[in-house]
Amino acid sequence: MAKGKRDLRLEARWRALVAQQPKSGLSVRAFCARARVTECGFYAWRRELRLREQESPTPKPAFLPVVLPQAKAVDGEGHIIIELRGGRVLRVPPALPTARITELVQAVEGAS
Repeated sequence: MAKGKRDLRLEARWRALVAQQPKSGLSVRAFCARARVTECGFYAWRRELRLREQESPTPKPAFLPVVLPQAKAVDGEGHIIIELRGGRVLRVPPALPTARITELVQAVEGAS
């Protein structure tokens, strides 16, 4: 359970095992012997999964309607200016359809 990149398959396997143990009616020791996993691994994963459930997930950015004063929303060439995370700026022509702007922002933000 090293910190860093999570192995989602391994996590799912342990989630299933931890959930099955109380339903089995067996002690942790007997359950682990039947499932062929170590008791210490079971207890460590049970503790880790509880900690992970308490973590607050980082909310994904959402699009919100914003009304900006004309002077700040458009540059000198008539492009709409969209400020992105990390101080990046996207300039798009005002005639670009909203759906296309949404695709561009999602592509740029997803690449970071």
